[in-house]
Amino acid sequence: MASTRQILKRRNAVGSIARVTRTLEMISTARYKKYSGKRPAIVDFHDALTTAAVLLSTAPKPIDHPLLRENRAGRRAIVAIGSRKGLCGSYNVQVSRLVHVHVRQAESRGEPLDVYTPECRLEGLLRYQGVPIQEVFADLDELPTSEQTTRLADHFVGRYRAGELDQLGIVYMRYFSTSSRKAQTMTILPFGDLVDDLVTRAKVAWPWPLALEDFEVSPPVDEMIEELVRRLIHYSILNCFLDAALSEHLARMVAMRNATESADEMIKDLTGEYNRARQAQITAELLDIVSGSEAMA
Repeated sequence: MASTRQILKRRNAVGSIARVTRTLEMISTARYKKYSGKRPAIVDFHDALTTAAVLLSTAPKPIDHPLLRENRAGRRAIVAIGSRKGLCGSYNVQVSRLVHVHVRQAESRGEPLDVYTPECRLEGLLRYQGVPIQEVFADLDELPTSEQTTRLADHFVGRYRAGELDQLGIVYMRYFSTSSRKAQTMTILPFGDLVDDLVTRAKVAWPWPLALEDFEVSPPVDEMIEELVRRLIHYSILNCFLDAALSEHLARMVAMRNATESADEMIKDLTGEYNRARQAQITAELLDIVSGSEAMA
C-alpha cells in the first residue's frame, strides 16, 4: 500500500488537473454561448440568400455568369477547418479522415488537389499524415470577420474566374445540435453546385408555386446576380467557420466535463485510500504504544 504522503501527492495532482479541466470547460461554454447567440441571424440571412439564389438559378432563361460556368482546369481545392486548440476529443481526427477521402478521390481521377487550412491543430496532423498543405491562412480569426471572409472568398473566386480551379469545397465539422455534429464538405464553387448543396441541407428553399417571371425584379437580374453570388459565397464560408467553432467548443465542453468527472471520481477513491492508510498507520502506532506499555509493566 502506498504511504499517506504519496496518496496526498496524487490527490493534489488530480485536484490540480480537475481545476484546469473545469476552467477549460467554463471557457468553452462561454464561447459556445457567444457563437450560438450569433448563429440564428447568420443562418436566417444565409437561408434568405439561398432562397433568392434558387429562384434565380431556376429561371426559364439561363443566367450567364462566370461563376455559374464549369471550368476544365483539372484542379480542385479544399479548405479544411480544424480546431484552434486541443483537448476536444476526436474532432481533428474526424475532419482529417474526410480530407483523406478527398485526397484519394483526386488521386483516382489523376487530378491535383490543393489543400488549404487556417492556422489550427489540424495543420500539424495533416502534415504528420503526409498530406501536403498548399497554404495556411494565418490571418483568420476563429470566427472570421467580414473583411477576412471577403479576402478568403475573393482569393478563390479570382482563381475560379481565371479558369485555374474547377471546384472549391470546405471540409468542416457541421453543427446540427448540442448532441449532433459531423464532418462534412460544403461545395462552394461552382456556384450552381453550392446552390444544389444548400437546397439539400436545410428547410425547403422555395416551397411556393412561383417562378422568377412572376416577379418584377429591380435591378435587373443580370445586374443582381454578381452581388448575390458574392454574398452567398461569403456567408456560406462564414457559416462553415461558425459551425466549426460551435462544434469545437461543444466537443471541448464534453471532453472536459468527462475529464472533470473522472478526476472527481479519482479524488474520491484516493480520499478513501488515504483514510484507510491513515487508519492503518494510527492503528500501528497505537499497537506500538500498547506493546511498549506492556513491556515496561
